Amino acid sequence: MLHKSSPFALTAPNGILTGRAKGEEILNQVMDHLRSVEFETVIPLDFGQVEFIDISCADEFLARLLMRIGSGELGTRFVFIQNANPSVRETIEAVLRLRGLTALLKEDHQVTVVGDLKRPMRETLDVLIQMKQVTSSDLAGALDKNLNIVCNRLNALQRLGLVCRVRDGSVPGGGRQYYYESIV
Repeated sequence: MLHKSSPFALTAPNGILTGRAKGEEILNQVMDHLRSVEFETVIPLDFGQVEFIDISCADEFLARLLMRIGSGELGTRFVFIQNANPSVRETIEAVLRLRGLTALLKEDHQVTVVGDLKRPMRETLDVLIQMKQVTSSDLAGALDKNLNIVCNRLNALQRLGLVCRVRDGSVPGGGRQYYYESIV
């Protein structure tokens, strides 16, 4: 089961984050923090103190962070966004779409996908978020889809850093079964 960590609060002088240098500085801080926590941990990135972030800073920090998570460099450590005002959210959305990346934004118990995610993947993610933790067989039944299609979608969502594949178990007759868990 995933552990929820306390939020990583982004601090900004005068509420403004600009430039690639600042983005790189934030990226290094977040990477150090992520490496210091155990595997199977989710850390909210709290933008509550940020009034504005420019494209360069968001690209250098958030896009690179999500690429590293997606590459598997951080193992099973994940992030999602919270407390982003409309201006910050708009910039994040633009950067993620430009890079073909996706993140989750959680506000008031509502989860929103920001960035680039096709409708079939979004449908699968929405059901998984509702169910919290499922097997591919459970999800195939809930979506009324072929098991192979669901497995492919779950693997893609895991590579995007939007879900976590956790503990595996054996199934009667042999084989292995994985559980997929929502990061929010």
